[in-house]
Amino acid sequence: MDPPNLSFFVGSVNGLICLCNHELEMYIWNPTIRKSKKIHDSPLRSSSNTKLGFGYDKSCDDYKVLFINYSSLCYYDSMSNVSNPKIVVYIYSLRTDSWTTVHDQIQGNFLTNTLGKYIDGKINWISCNRLGINKIISFDIADETWGTLELPIFRQDNCNYQLGVVGNDLSLINTSNFTNTSSDVWIFKNCGVWTKLFTIKHHPDLSLFMVSTLLDPFTIQFHESNNGDFLLLLPPLIMIFDGSTRRLKYSVYVEESVDDGGYDAIEIYVESIVNPLTIFDQGRHILNHLAENYALV
Repeated sequence: MDPPNLSFFVGSVNGLICLCNHELEMYIWNPTIRKSKKIHDSPLRSSSNTKLGFGYDKSCDDYKVLFINYSSLCYYDSMSNVSNPKIVVYIYSLRTDSWTTVHDQIQGNFLTNTLGKYIDGKINWISCNRLGINKIISFDIADETWGTLELPIFRQDNCNYQLGVVGNDLSLINTSNFTNTSSDVWIFKNCGVWTKLFTIKHHPDLSLFMVSTLLDPFTIQFHESNNGDFLLLLPPLIMIFDGSTRRLKYSVYVEESVDDGGYDAIEIYVESIVNPLTIFDQGRHILNHLAENYALV
C-alpha cells in the first residue's frame, strides 16, 4: 500500500492498523494480507485539537474510529478556571462505512493524550477537568457510552501521565515533572485494582532528555513487547527494559527526519487475516437487504 503521507498510527486491533495524517486522511490496513480500506467523508479536515481512537466492537464484528473535536482550546486562567469548549464526537463504522455524531457527552473534560488506548472493548484517555484533577475516561465501543476510572493514589499535581498496554491490561506510567529521576509503572488488573509493577530508574545520561521531554507533557509511550520486555518511547529515545530484572538493557537515539515527520507512538501489531474490505462488503450487503425489504413493505 502506498497511502498519501500517512504520518501516524491511530491504533492497532486484531491485525488491522488505523493510519492517519494531519489532514485526517485515514486508512484501515492489514499489512499481513496487504488489504486496506480508505475512510471517506471525514467530518474534519485537520487533526488540530482533535483526539483519536480505534477499537473493535465484538457485538457486531465491527471496527470503529473516533474523532473527538474541541471547538476551542482548553486553557487555565488566573482563577484556575478552564474554558468550556463545545465537544463533538464523530464515530466511524467500518461495517456500514458511515459516520455518526454525538454532542457534549464528556463536557467539562479535556483529554490530554491525542491517541486513546484500546483495551477489552474500550478506548481510554487521560482526562483533566476544570479543577485540574486527572482521571481516566473510557469509551465503550459496543454501547457507545462513556465511563471513568480513578488513577492510582499518588500526587496528581506536576506529574506526567501516559497510558500503555501490558499484555491485555491497561497500564499507566507517571513521572514527576520536578523529580524526574524515576518513573512508576502501574497496571490495572481485571479485579479492578491498580498494582505497581516497578519503578524505572533513569540512567544519568538520560536526564537531559527527560528534562526536555517533560517540558512537553504527555509524550511518553509505553508498551510490553511480545517477549515480555517493556518498550518506552521518550522522543528522541527508544528504550527497552528487561521484563525480568526491570532494568534498562538497551536504548537508542533516533534522529527525527523532516521528510517523514518523525514518529508519534509505539504500537503492538499481531498478524491476522482480517480483511477490512470483507467487513465493509458484509455491512453493505446487510444495508442493501434492509433497504430492499423496507421498500417492499
